[in-house]
Amino acid sequence: MNKIVFVSLMMADAMNKRKYPVDGNSFIEYENEVYYAINAVLAKTMKSDDDVKVILLETKAGEKAGSKNAQLFMNELNEINSKVNANVTYEVIPSDFITSKDKFNDLYLKLIKNFSYEAELYADITFGPKSLPLLIFSAMQFGEKFFDCSIGNVIYLKAEFKNNVLVEGTQLICDYTPLYLLNSFTNTIESSSGEKVIKAVETLFED
Repeated sequence: MNKIVFVSLMMADAMNKRKYPVDGNSFIEYENEVYYAINAVLAKTMKSDDDVKVILLETKAGEKAGSKNAQLFMNELNEINSKVNANVTYEVIPSDFITSKDKFNDLYLKLIKNFSYEAELYADITFGPKSLPLLIFSAMQFGEKFFDCSIGNVIYLKAEFKNNVLVEGTQLICDYTPLYLLNSFTNTIESSSGEKVIKAVETLFED
């Protein structure tokens, strides 16, 4: 199966390996420590006959880490893949901190050019500017609609800090896939009135 993975890279130079429990989806819980939570998910979902394309979104922020964290990600996933033997490729998309419409459009276009038909889509929206999850979600919806893609997992790493130090035991992988699917449902449903849609949503949530 073709897998396409969108990852917003950490901008700071402060990554540490940790084991991450999963909230709500034990199937993707990985027993080993990782730098990037999505690699824990891929360790549990990659298969030897998969073609995995990883899109690494590198936001340049002054002198903070950029390409270093991209390489850290690739080294980690390559090590995991040494036991799986999937076909994994990478594309690093660097950009400045985006504030203009033209730059948003440019990055969006770069994302959607990576789709292949009937691919399974993954995303890690933990790091990077707040604009990136919106762009990634929009791109994934494009893939669903025009390339018949399906959704694997959308994840976010939650952790608590005190005086800039991680409070051990607070780190948790949150599976945001239902949140993404809710947004996708809202964009695809059609009805003659908002009231009918609200009733449909109430019925859906009762199941």
